[in-house]
Amino acid sequence: MHMTPKFFSGMSKQAVERLLSKVILLALTLLVVVTAVAGQYSPDAKAKNNSLTTFQEWFDNQIHSYENETWDQRVRRLMRSNVESAGGVRQAVVDKQVRCLAENVYYESRGESLVGQIGVAKVTLNRLEEGYAKTVCGVVKQGCQFSWVCEGAHTRQPTGYHWNQAVGVALVTLNEADKVEDPTRGATHFHATYIDWKPSWKRAKDSVQQIGNHIFYRVKPKEEK
Repeated sequence: MHMTPKFFSGMSKQAVERLLSKVILLALTLLVVVTAVAGQYSPDAKAKNNSLTTFQEWFDNQIHSYENETWDQRVRRLMRSNVESAGGVRQAVVDKQVRCLAENVYYESRGESLVGQIGVAKVTLNRLEEGYAKTVCGVVKQGCQFSWVCEGAHTRQPTGYHWNQAVGVALVTLNEADKVEDPTRGATHFHATYIDWKPSWKRAKDSVQQIGNHIFYRVKPKEEK
C-alpha cells in the first residue's frame, strides 16, 4: 500500500518530484553564495588573490618576452614546440617527408648557423613549390642536386645535437612557414663559397646572397625574363 504525506495530498507524483528538485536547487544555490561570501573573509582569501596576481604577472612577462625575443629565439621556441607536438625527434621522423627535409638540412648545413640551416630548408621547399618534384623527398633525392645524396653520406646514421636541430628546422619550416621568414628571398639553389662558380646573372642576379658558407640564388624559369 502506498501512502502520500498530507502536505502532498492532491499532488501527482511528477509534481512532487518537480517541487523537491526546485527546493534542492535553491538550497545548493544558497550554499554556494554563502561559501563564496565567507571565502572573501577567510585567512586563505589573501593567499588566493596573491596567487592570481602572481599568475597574471607571469603571463604578462611571457607576452612581454615574446614581443622582445630575437629572430633566433623565436625560431628556436617554435622548433621546440613543434618537436614536442610531434612526440619527440624519433617520432617526428617517422614521417618520411620530415625525415627527408631533416636529412637535407643535416648533411648540407649542420655546421652552419640557424639562419643558414633555415635557408637550406627553405630552398628545398621553394623547389617543391616551383614544381621541381611532387614531394619533399622527391626534391631531395632528385639526381645529384644535393651532393650528399650521391656521395654516400646518407649511409651514416645522423645523430646528436645537430640531428635534433635539423629535425626541429624541418618541422618548423614545414608546419609554420608563415612564422619563419625565408632568409634566401625565394632561392631555389645554393652552393658552397669555396666553389668558384657563378650563375647566369641575367637569370639570378636579383636574389644572390651569401649566408654563412653558402651562396643562395633563385634561377628563374626560362619563361621568366
